Amino acid sequence: MQVTNTSGYNGLSVSTPSGVSTQSAYGIFGTVTNSTGGSINRGVYGSVYSSTAAESGQAIGVTGIAGNCSDGYNLGVFGNLLGTKSGASVFGTVGTYFGPPADLKIASVQYAGYFVGNVKITGSIWAASGTITGSDEKIKKDITMLDSSDNIFKLMPKQYRLKSPKELLSEQKPASDTAKVVIDNTPESKDANKYHYGFLAQDLQLVYPDLVYTSADGTLGIDYQGFIPMIIDQLQKMKQTLNEKDDQIAALESGLEKCCGSSSLKSASITTGTTTDLTETKVRLDQNIPNPFSQETKIGCFIPETSGNSVLYIYNMNGTQLQQYSINGKGKQSVTINGNSFQAGMYLYALVIDGKEVDTKRMILTK
Repeated sequence: MQVTNTSGYNGLSVSTPSGVSTQSAYGIFGTVTNSTGGSINRGVYGSVYSSTAAESGQAIGVTGIAGNCSDGYNLGVFGNLLGTKSGASVFGTVGTYFGPPADLKIASVQYAGYFVGNVKITGSIWAASGTITGSDEKIKKDITMLDSSDNIFKLMPKQYRLKSPKELLSEQKPASDTAKVVIDNTPESKDANKYHYGFLAQDLQLVYPDLVYTSADGTLGIDYQGFIPMIIDQLQKMKQTLNEKDDQIAALESGLEKCCGSSSLKSASITTGTTTDLTETKVRLDQNIPNPFSQETKIGCFIPETSGNSVLYIYNMNGTQLQQYSINGKGKQSVTINGNSFQAGMYLYALVIDGKEVDTKRMILTK
């Protein structure tokens, strides 16, 4: 049957009276049973298209509105994919698309939804088994090794809440002076007041502009997955640096055991001996802070009031004296060591009071 509109707005208008007692009611019911022969079969077909672009009017191929029936059965558009052949219950494309995509031609490939083009969602996406991003080598070009810079440490993470859909709509400018943005029917999310954690796209654009995208309305978005390779690259570099430092420390410790296992120090002005009398007066030599260090470090100590001459000596791993610092005060004291005075490596420092060695510790200087 062909229906041609000669007046009014509708080519075909079908209404089901309210209050009709029936199990199923259809405004329009279209079905093609056992379609064969390679022909194009459409249960319901809607097309609104103009060959030239216009500045007014609306074009909607199919409109579906549903509501206020049993929970779970209020569906504006409902699509079922049956049988064993490949396909999608909902298929959407941008522009004219002849024939199915290559992966829909593969046997036994079925999707609830398949879209060719960008898809925008204003709410959250729930994925029961995760999201997959195509990453096969065959879909990529200009492949090079990543060498991320330390710019990742310049990023400024933020805590924020998202504006509700009503707030965003209320900020929109009407298309004309007489137009009005309708926000009354916009639903509010129960999670609207939750905090989110991330970056401001404007900040990220200054550091990694390739991770920032711009939507049609000028809103900026971030490719958060793009951070993963950069973070891994930095972790690998940190791991390599730590391994190198561990090797250096192990080598220095081995040298220390070989040359200074007896804790004897080469200095004509220092004599080693027991320090029982000094220990009883709570004399103490602390570990330098920080350790290792690159610029400067502080060595703390406690000098009893009854002590006489107190000197802090610095030695290399061969036991050769390099520097000495006189400590004139009593009680808690500290000596600052400038790293520019020495080369990178491991050193020993000893506190000597009244010609007796109190304690010896080691420190590490890095450059």
